[in-house]
Amino acid sequence: MQKKQKKVKFTTQQGRAQYPWLNEPDVAFGNEPKYKTNLIVQDASGLVSQIEKIAEEQFGSDWSKARLPFKTDEDTGETVFITKSKYVPHFFDSSGQNLVGAQVPTLWGGSVLKVGGYIAPYTVSGQSGISLQLTRVQVIDPVSSSNGDGGSNGEGFEAVSEGGFIGEDVITQETFDATEEEDPETAQVAASADRF
Repeated sequence: MQKKQKKVKFTTQQGRAQYPWLNEPDVAFGNEPKYKTNLIVQDASGLVSQIEKIAEEQFGSDWSKARLPFKTDEDTGETVFITKSKYVPHFFDSSGQNLVGAQVPTLWGGSVLKVGGYIAPYTVSGQSGISLQLTRVQVIDPVSSSNGDGGSNGEGFEAVSEGGFIGEDVITQETFDATEEEDPETAQVAASADRF
């Protein structure tokens, strides 16, 4: 018989955000809105052991069949924790000060964060598991679209030799000057066509 489990707090080590929906909820596919992020952590053995211990206490000998909120990459040794909540998490900066409203930066993949909340066992429709309920986020090094990362989880490319393509070269002032001398409507169409 399943035991009644009291809420146990957790806090991750710092890691890289993967597929974060923290500034606004994910409402894709008509599901209940969720604030969520995966967090890629290098040294996760402490939290992994804590989750497995709770699963064993909660589900007994069948605990290994339970769905657990992490995956470990055997090649890199990194662990990806899956966290989510239907409620907006509380945000903090790297000094531990609370962030509110516009103080919270836009967080894209690759942002360095710590996350915390509660370890929550569940059984739904015969499926048992553990979830990590997200309640707080510490922002250590935010990545936003203005950082040039474009949400690539920090896995972009280093610069190559000179003479390559630079994003700013797509539409220059010369393009606008040359086309505006013709017809303003033609210029607008030509400028937008040059983007594709």
